[in-house]
Amino acid sequence: MTRVCRQCHSPGFYENFFAQFDDAVELYNEKFALPALQIMQLLREAGKLTDTDFDEPIEWTYFYLWHHEGRRARHGAAMMGPDYTWWHGIYDVMHNFYFKFLPAARAFSDADVNAYIDKLIAEDPMHKWLSQSTDELKNAIRTGAHQKIYSKLFGEKP
Repeated sequence: MTRVCRQCHSPGFYENFFAQFDDAVELYNEKFALPALQIMQLLREAGKLTDTDFDEPIEWTYFYLWHHEGRRARHGAAMMGPDYTWWHGIYDVMHNFYFKFLPAARAFSDADVNAYIDKLIAEDPMHKWLSQSTDELKNAIRTGAHQKIYSKLFGEKP
């Protein structure tokens, strides 16, 4: 792909594009896709879901996290479309993950699922904001501590 890009663009331009694209996909995968997949696997292992796909509402929510909003976010990043990456993608993924998917998963009242979600929120720096007060969040933003979460995930970029 870089051979195509370098026909018109400088290495700095296309290298930065690919780094941002990779980071957007990695953020989506690490923060939402993998935890959602783990929750769905725990629900299946616990016998909380039937073998028939899409007969439980949570399966539709999970599908939308991956295919609908998630695809828009990843495709938006690939096409340098910040509006689709954020507002039509990651924003909808976040909203549905935190306010539809997690509550739906908790509604199954499975101990392993609830323990996984509790641990995710308490220990994973990308989700810990859910258990923090507004003052703690403001302080993390003021001090730059919130940036350390993502620099650990992606490493320092030039």
